[in-house]
Amino acid sequence: MEEKLIEEEVARRVEAIVAKRVEEEMEKRKEEIEAEVLRRIEDAKRAMEAEMLAELERKRQAELKAQQIKEVQLVDRLCAADDDDVHWSCSLWTCAAILQIMMTVRTCDISQNCSDMKQLMTADI
Repeated sequence: MEEKLIEEEVARRVEAIVAKRVEEEMEKRKEEIEAEVLRRIEDAKRAMEAEMLAELERKRQAELKAQQIKEVQLVDRLCAADDDDVHWSCSLWTCAAILQIMMTVRTCDISQNCSDMKQLMTADI
């Protein structure tokens, strides 16, 4: 009888130790899972942010290109083509207006013709 009580006590203690270890392992694993989830969330945030920045840059480049096209179209409207020698005349006011609209510092010699100005405008900034 005493032997049976000892066996039951040992079994109870072993069961308690096993339950404690299982609980500790589960807690450890839970913390590892939570850390992994947080890492993945941060990775996803960084990836999303990078994609958004890339999209904004693409839009900015598209807007810049559209603005350059508008500037060239403005030059076409402001400069009158001479059909005889296809010479683009450019007045002082036209050069000044183009430079003001472009809002960038570029060299403009008044004696240059508008085709030279168009080349300046369409050149990469």
